[in-house]
Amino acid sequence: MSKAFTKEDSGGDEVLPARPRPASGEKRYITPEGYRALHDELQALQGPDPEAQGLTPLEQGGRRKERERRARELAAVLEEVRVVEPDEAQAGRVFFGAWVELEDEDGARVRYRIVGPDEADVKAGRLSVESPLARALLGKEVGESVLVERPRGAVEYSVTRVDYVT
Repeated sequence: MSKAFTKEDSGGDEVLPARPRPASGEKRYITPEGYRALHDELQALQGPDPEAQGLTPLEQGGRRKERERRARELAAVLEEVRVVEPDEAQAGRVFFGAWVELEDEDGARVRYRIVGPDEADVKAGRLSVESPLARALLGKEVGESVLVERPRGAVEYSVTRVDYVT
C-alpha cells in the first residue's frame, strides 16, 4: 500500500504550507483593533497554557504543538499586514475599516465592519474587504444601493449608515 494512504508518522516536525502571498506590490490590510487582537492572541500562545493542567502528557504534547503552529501562523500574518487607521476624509463613504449598516429588500438590517481577511468573522459583524458584498460597497454612501449575487440568488442592499467609530 502506498504510504500516502497510511497514518504513519514521518517523524519530522510539521511543516506549514506556504501562505498565499499577495500579488506583487499588493498589501494585506488590517484594522488597528484587528492587529491588536492578533498580537494579543500571539502573546497568550507564547505564555503558559492554563488549560493544559489535567491533560495526559500525550494530550499536552499535542496541545503544545497546536499552540506553536498557531503562534507561527500569527507571527507570519503580523509581519505581512499593514495597519490602516481611519481617515477623516473618508467620512460618509464606505472604505476599509468602515462600519456599514445595510437594509435588504425585506427591511431587515445588518451591520458590518469592512476588515482585512485575517480578521474577518461574519458572525461577529466583520466582513472581509475581499468578499463580494464588501467590494460592492466600497465607495458607496448613505442612500446608495448595491446588488449582490449570493448562492440563494441576488439581493439588493441599501446603505443606511456609514461610520468609522466602533
